[in-house]
Amino acid sequence: MPHAVISGAPPLDQFWHGFEPYQQVNGSEVRNLLAAYLRSDATQLLVLALAIELGVTQRFLIVVEQKKTNTVVRCQQHHPVEKTAGVKALVAQVAIRLIEGGGTLEKTNLPEL
Repeated sequence: MPHAVISGAPPLDQFWHGFEPYQQVNGSEVRNLLAAYLRSDATQLLVLALAIELGVTQRFLIVVEQKKTNTVVRCQQHHPVEKTAGVKALVAQVAIRLIEGGGTLEKTNLPEL
């Protein structure tokens, strides 16, 4: 499962307020971060993502969860998604935004980070 563990990331409500949609188009490949949804207790954020590769469209959720000392970024586990390069790149894009907000990458299996 593609994931990143980040320490010192900004609070999720701050990340949510500053969320801007993202789109990358490279030929027939499309990668989008469409919207972000914050849980009422501000401990979890869902990012709606879209990846189109080789004519296959995948819509999925990226979960950003604030734990005691770290923030974890990963794909939602209850919805099957093929872990393509585009899916991994979108998970990495969310992690990069948290790192740019002051976080430090602790652990990942994403080649983009």
